[in-house]
Amino acid sequence: MKSRLTTLVLLIIVTTSQAQWHKVSYEKTNTFRFLNGEIEAVNKATVSSQTTGRVEKLYYDVDDFVAKNTILVEFTNTEQKAKVSQANANANAAKIAFDQAEMDYIRIKDIFAKKLVAKSQLDQSLSNRNALEAKLAAANAAAISAKKQLEYTIIRAPYDGIVTNRYVEQGEVVSPGTAIMEGLSLSQLRVITHIPEKIINKVKSNPFAKIIHNNQEIKASKITIFPYADKSSRTFKARLDIETSQAELFPGMTVKVAFKTGEHKSLMIPKEALVTRGELIMVYVKSGENKILRHVKTGLESDDNIAIVSGLNAGDEILINSLSSNGKDKE
Repeated sequence: MKSRLTTLVLLIIVTTSQAQWHKVSYEKTNTFRFLNGEIEAVNKATVSSQTTGRVEKLYYDVDDFVAKNTILVEFTNTEQKAKVSQANANANAAKIAFDQAEMDYIRIKDIFAKKLVAKSQLDQSLSNRNALEAKLAAANAAAISAKKQLEYTIIRAPYDGIVTNRYVEQGEVVSPGTAIMEGLSLSQLRVITHIPEKIINKVKSNPFAKIIHNNQEIKASKITIFPYADKSSRTFKARLDIETSQAELFPGMTVKVAFKTGEHKSLMIPKEALVTRGELIMVYVKSGENKILRHVKTGLESDDNIAIVSGLNAGDEILINSLSSNGKDKE
């Protein structure tokens, strides 16, 4: 501890001719209000059964990662296959009947043009042709529906994600609407928070926010504020979209959300001027022809700059290229 305190007033005796110095001054910065937020997945869904069947195979379980279109569950499909075969046969029979009626109508139409048959016979042929055309359309629709019911016996992942819940067991009978699995995607995340009504107008007038977690700042790409307040908490729900996926953020995590509420002046310095010694944050301050290593307390970051809460005064000159300095510390 004594050694650390000594380091705070460390005097470095070196030439400053090659050093790059920066004069500390007040700059206009944003004022923020910090609120609690929670990470949630943009894509979160429960896949359900769209047909009747028995669960035959379960390929994934809770916490498993699945890729888009991967098969999650298969149902028994004997009944669905039989219905597909029957529907296809009916569609083929309807097609044959319609083709025959079409040829009969064309033949009678040619004969009628020669005035060899009555108009009623032509009308009857056309009516029969139209009726069989309608039957063919119905048979084709039934075949498509049967094929869909067969496809419903296989449930696939709607997107890349993680299985969070499984609601069925192998061998269990399901019906349309039965929940099968629940999952979420980690590729798109957003933050949900609640803004007090006291600052809602300030936030709306100049919407800007950033998410802070483990000293990492992520700018919100879009802010959506719900147009009504919660009666019990007197807060407005807000949703903040994150433009890119962040490996360090996961659904359910709590983060800090900083909303811009105004502007003020702060002492700002380049982040590259900071020197870290263990848990201490310091900068080199110019003192005549020498430099002094001084402890500082930092605040919020803004691009390549960082606010100084204490340890420096306006007008102080600090060393920028401290890593390239040829001086050696003397305790």
